[in-house]
Amino acid sequence: QLPRSLDDVAISIINTTYASSINLTPERDGIFVEDKESPYVNLIVARKDNVEAANVQNFVKAYQTDEVYEAAKDIFKGGVVKGW
Repeated sequence: QLPRSLDDVAISIINTTYASSINLTPERDGIFVEDKESPYVNLIVARKDNVEAANVQNFVKAYQTDEVYEAAKDIFKGGVVKGW
């Protein structure tokens, strides 16, 4: 709803998923963009008893790559922050 209401408000907070759907990018259109120190960064979490599990470790290793970062930059039109 927020992207459609932009003409009716002075300011709005919109996450990248919704902003990119109407061709807004944080780099070009953002007033403020969070960095990787934000308390709202997305996290990969597991139960304590699974933290060391091979599948969890493999997922983290696969996710935290330049390839995933570059794909996310493309998908979200540059509006991503590498959180690792």
